[in-house]
Amino acid sequence: MDFDTLRALALELGFGEAGQCDAQGYAEKEAAVKAEPPLAERRQLRFYPEADDARTRSLAVLLWPYAPCRIEGGEKLFLDSYYEASNAAYHAARELEMQLTERGVFARANVSYPAREAAVRAGLGIIGDSRLLITPQYGTRVVIILMATDIPCDAPNHQQTGECMHCGRCEHACPSGALEGGRMTHPERCMRNFMMEGIVAPETYREKMGTKLLGCDICQRVCPMQPKLDETPSAAPDIDALLTENDVEFSAAVAGLAAVIGRNAARPQRVRAQAAIIAGNLRREKDLTVLRKWADSPFDAVREHARWAIGRIKDARASGLDQSREKR
Repeated sequence: MDFDTLRALALELGFGEAGQCDAQGYAEKEAAVKAEPPLAERRQLRFYPEADDARTRSLAVLLWPYAPCRIEGGEKLFLDSYYEASNAAYHAARELEMQLTERGVFARANVSYPAREAAVRAGLGIIGDSRLLITPQYGTRVVIILMATDIPCDAPNHQQTGECMHCGRCEHACPSGALEGGRMTHPERCMRNFMMEGIVAPETYREKMGTKLLGCDICQRVCPMQPKLDETPSAAPDIDALLTENDVEFSAAVAGLAAVIGRNAARPQRVRAQAAIIAGNLRREKDLTVLRKWADSPFDAVREHARWAIGRIKDARASGLDQSREKR
């Protein structure tokens, strides 16, 4: 099979574009990753495709486009549509792997190599100051899936044309200071690293998360290299379905969320931990009962976030009392 056939199959399954690059290692990227603070998203990252499986002769780079999620405000939760798209792309890649295997092709979907660098090698885009891939057709709004194959890659790696505008908007908009000096210099500061990862979020980030359940998206929204796309409704559950003592109701909400973003992302205690942060930002008295229950949780992130939220609600109550006294 040639790569054109693989690409045609990928497009039939819903991918927006596909490219191919060689299976050479990513030693430079490996060195850069080792020089930076560890991130959860890099735990499974590998750097030498040919060394991992001698059958690998190329990487297929598959792009799954998506539209931005609408920010509704109030008590409506924000769930970045990237995660819904990521789940769909993952399953589409598994289907493509099966189709290729049935045709006698070695294919292994969803392999963990430096995806953005592979996409650049495949001629699919450039890397911007935010370290996100910027594509001509979809901007940064793509999920990148890599697939190891034994299909030869005869064409040399593509030489990119064009570059990031270096306008500084992503740096100025980032709420956590992940970008400095016009580029992403502190990826460990990105708020996304502390959302539904099962770890205690630094207190300085919690208020900035607002009602975000998963994902930030701010640097993408301000990027002038984005195409104009219609926004989609949030697929997030109702906050009251998460901030509940009813375990059956909570489990149903988590199951619905898992159907959208995948079970690996929607783990019950991680969802509780993020819901507790949101409760602290909404500061509703009615959430105190469930938060007090969570404040005794054996899970560190749930317990610590719940206690923080209780303090925020109590502070809001005390502030309200002080204001009422001043009016008298």
